[in-house]
Amino acid sequence: MGAVHSSLLEYREWMDFREPLSAAAALASGALAGFVLTNPRNRAWAIYASDREIDRWLSSQPTGVVVALVLAVIAVAGLQRSGSRRASWIVAAACALVLIATRSAVAGASGVDTLIALHFAKTATAGILLGAAVAAVWGRWGPQLTLTLGVAGAFVLASVARLPRGDTEYLEPASRSTSAIGEPPMWLLIGTLVLALVCTALAQKQFRVQRPERRTLQTALAAALALALLNRLLGAWIDDHEFGEPLTVWLIIGFCLVVVLVCTEVSARLLPRTDGHFLLAATAVTAAAMPVLDDLRTPRVTTPASAVLIVGVTALALGIAVAVRVPPTLRQPYWGLGLAALVPLSTAIQPDFGSDGVLLLARLLVLCTGMGFALAAALPASAPVAVLGLALPFASLVFVAATTIPGSRVVYAGAYEPLSAVAAFTPDGPSPASAASDHLAGIAMLAVVAYCAYSIRSRRLPLETTAPLT
Repeated sequence: MGAVHSSLLEYREWMDFREPLSAAAALASGALAGFVLTNPRNRAWAIYASDREIDRWLSSQPTGVVVALVLAVIAVAGLQRSGSRRASWIVAAACALVLIATRSAVAGASGVDTLIALHFAKTATAGILLGAAVAAVWGRWGPQLTLTLGVAGAFVLASVARLPRGDTEYLEPASRSTSAIGEPPMWLLIGTLVLALVCTALAQKQFRVQRPERRTLQTALAAALALALLNRLLGAWIDDHEFGEPLTVWLIIGFCLVVVLVCTEVSARLLPRTDGHFLLAATAVTAAAMPVLDDLRTPRVTTPASAVLIVGVTALALGIAVAVRVPPTLRQPYWGLGLAALVPLSTAIQPDFGSDGVLLLARLLVLCTGMGFALAAALPASAPVAVLGLALPFASLVFVAATTIPGSRVVYAGAYEPLSAVAAFTPDGPSPASAASDHLAGIAMLAVVAYCAYSIRSRRLPLETTAPLT
């Protein structure tokens, strides 16, 4: 009996050792995939090229991201059919190797066509990496929370990184890149590779990945295809009207937002209730984050990147921790969405409030705390829905266009006045036209958050059927 008891203790210690490693690998994989898929709209081009080549480069950016959304769900489906956690970590390690190779190839790129090809290879690999990480850890409480932290953190904070630029008047870039924020850092690439290889070596055959449920998988794949296609086409439609009359632009934006919300709502209703909640929560936190992301991505921001990273990561971890610890009666995603909604609400009331400095950090703190709580409280049981919800914020091109296009160019007396992130501000503050666009953008994003929160609340589970997170 003593020998059996000792063996059991050793086995538990071994399991306790494997769990933190899986959590760390999930965190690194999610952060790496999120960094690659973060491609903010940016007027300071990352390449030297002709106007035609720049147009092609810019067009490739969102296309690669929406393709990654679909590939992430497909990767989960394939790995779930295999049933092997080891296979999932092998795929994750292979993806890290491909991303290391694409990063090394950028320096020797011969032209825009090569950069575009590397971009598609990079985003497709990131989608598969995210799918592999979800397949490997979903259903295991700790690792799936750290994976959520890594992806959400990258979505909000990755664009703090900026390409090194020369000293010229036009802020020309110092080097070429496949994206507006450059290539993922080598320490993150190597860390993800090493952790994935360690998890591959420690994986045990008796612990299998979650088996797929056919209807849920089919619905998640159909939703990924529909949302990817809609966001790419509708986002491009809004972009095409950048120089249009403000009323026309806002009518198009309103129509596009309604279409995306209808598609999201239909997809959520076709999924099991808890899984549908995650899709709605992911949509809502994406909309809530847009005003802060717009401020973080402008050249005028003086807040140190280190402070932004510390506040953002800490707030996300805090929100997730609170969601895990609160009683089931309070573990509802709409409480987190209500907190995150304060960000677009403040933008709707006073667009220039908290656009820099300490107040920007305060807005980031509120956003990330609410985001962490909402996502953790709505985590789905199904891996395909999980990867769809985690990848969706990066592919929400309609939300990005709705908050950036209206203020980019304003009509005065029949003539167009260009308004870049810097030119939109007069010595006395934002120009009236830019402020009006920001008001409307805040109202639009607030409406999206409110609708998603209302839909979740109207379809919430009875208390006795609410599954605990612990």
